[in-house]
This record gives sequence, structure tokens and C-alpha cells, in this order.
Amino acid sequence: MGFYQMAEAGMAAYGAAAGVAIALAVVCFALRGKGHPEPLE
Repeated sequence: MGFYQMAEAGMAAYGAAAGVAIALAVVCFALRGKGHPEPLE
């Protein structure tokens, strides 16, 4: 039981991290696509 709970927690954390990374990539891509004159440093 404990092993499955740990695996589920790990999968949930990995899924959340992946979701955040994908959201950041989409936002960065959208900002770059708008053609901002100044580069985001």
C-alpha cells in the first residue's frame, strides 16, 4: 500500500512539474511570436 501511495505522489508531482514546464513554454512561445522588439533577458 505504501509503495503505491509513494508512486502516485511521485506521478502527481511529475505531472504537475511537466504541466508547469509546458505552460511556461507556451507563454514564452506566444510572447516571442508577437514580435517584441526587446529580447526577454
